Amino acid sequence: MRRRAALIGLLGAELVSTVGSRMSFLAIPWLVLVTTDDPTKVGVVAFAEALPYILAGIFGTPLADRFGVREVSIGTDLGSALVVGAIAAFGGGDFTVLVALVATLGALRGVGDKSKRVLLPPVVEASGTPMARVTAVFSALNRMAMVIGAAVAGVLIAWLGPVGAIWADAATFAACAGVVVVLVRITREQNHPARGAQESYWQGLRTGFGFVRRERLLRSLVGMMFVTNLFNQASAVVFIPMWVREHLGSPVALGWIGGAFALGAIAGGAAFAALVMRLPRYATLVIGYFVGGAPRFLVLALSDDLRVALAVSFVSGMAMSSVNPTYGLLMFERVPRAMQTRVFGLTGAITFGGIPLGGMVGAWAVETLGLSGGLWLAGVAYFAATLTPVFGWRMWRQINDIGSGRAAPDVPLWQEYLSELGRRMGLVDTGPAVPVSVTLAYAGGGWTVTARRGRRRLARPYAVTSAAALQHVAALELPEVYETVEEVHLARRRDAQLRAAAVRANLRELESTLTELRAASAQWPPGQPGERPR
Repeated sequence: MRRRAALIGLLGAELVSTVGSRMSFLAIPWLVLVTTDDPTKVGVVAFAEALPYILAGIFGTPLADRFGVREVSIGTDLGSALVVGAIAAFGGGDFTVLVALVATLGALRGVGDKSKRVLLPPVVEASGTPMARVTAVFSALNRMAMVIGAAVAGVLIAWLGPVGAIWADAATFAACAGVVVVLVRITREQNHPARGAQESYWQGLRTGFGFVRRERLLRSLVGMMFVTNLFNQASAVVFIPMWVREHLGSPVALGWIGGAFALGAIAGGAAFAALVMRLPRYATLVIGYFVGGAPRFLVLALSDDLRVALAVSFVSGMAMSSVNPTYGLLMFERVPRAMQTRVFGLTGAITFGGIPLGGMVGAWAVETLGLSGGLWLAGVAYFAATLTPVFGWRMWRQINDIGSGRAAPDVPLWQEYLSELGRRMGLVDTGPAVPVSVTLAYAGGGWTVTARRGRRRLARPYAVTSAAALQHVAALELPEVYETVEEVHLARRRDAQLRAAAVRANLRELESTLTELRAASAQWPPGQPGERPR
């Protein structure tokens, strides 16, 4: 019962922490806006929080390994409570102090969020609950926290003001730390997870970067998500607050718009999970971006009606619900398991790299073009970015080849072995999960290896010797295939033996003839006309 309580406590702590983060996400920009009336400073504050969050999330794991993930989780939550309290107390004064406090908060949250995710597996294992079920609940709680946090933030800002809402946010972090202290217990080994020591940190980064650079589809998707995240952040911290202040004048609308999008994402996620086996992933992703992307910006540029904005936000949330599952599934399918940690970290840093820039770009657009012009610029740029899958449809349709949402069956040993053979021969440069077929064929009296992805040939046929073909096939767990290859090999050997015997017989006959000619030459009578044979 205590172990189950630890799991419930950790999930509850994650829910409370996410609610608090969502509250500060809205309350702090609103505080800056009402105290400075300067959208540029709103962008500076958003940049100051997002950039340390990303960097700390990448470099925070060594701290958790050194001091323990439980202690780091508790410490960062307590530190976040103190920093958020300091923002509430001093944030309305010197703007430089506010920026420094917000940057500190971003760094603490980057390390703390990573530590909580490292805490989850040992707690789940101790509770005896299936990891798949907990993961689903974890995702649902994050969606719920977005809705609750956005709605609560809007209400608290209207009721208590931005400073009061920030004090409430500080209390949520303190409560989160208390829950982990009281309920979550793990062993020393689980608290200090082992790190891989096969290669240095920088070597691992180079390997991960090389993999992303070679994977065109993954590289294209990550680049597109960088742009979309940039404008999503600009919308959240600049465009929507400015639109609400200009047309409605009430911070409650901030929570309603964010909550409408989150509710749509929850409903769309449930529908996507139910229909995932029937929906074509490529078409769903493209339509999702078209419906849920640019219209969110254009409706704010064209209308001042809150009901219209709420309806479009809800539909956009539903449409965009397929993006993250498709991205995650693509990562798991195309990235070899041994490289997933470094590749996930690198791609995560790239995709979220647009977030620190989003506030700055949004503030610049509003200052330069006005709110309406900035919204039009963002909408057009967002739409242009989401045209990438359309113009590159031949490559992007590979998304349809990734898993269908069910647990992927184990790859047969013979298929994995042939894939590895093709990789070692230089025909393919990929992991076994990439949809590449490697074929060993016998034709025209010789063995060849070919590699294809779908209908596209990746390399010309590569000739291999009969002995090499038999050696590789001997390692496969397919007796029928081995027997067929062995028959071909034996037939070729018999044919070669017969041809060798015929050549040896011809050679013996020629040698006999040559011996007779030499004997006749030695007995040639002297003085006969003609040249003497040698």
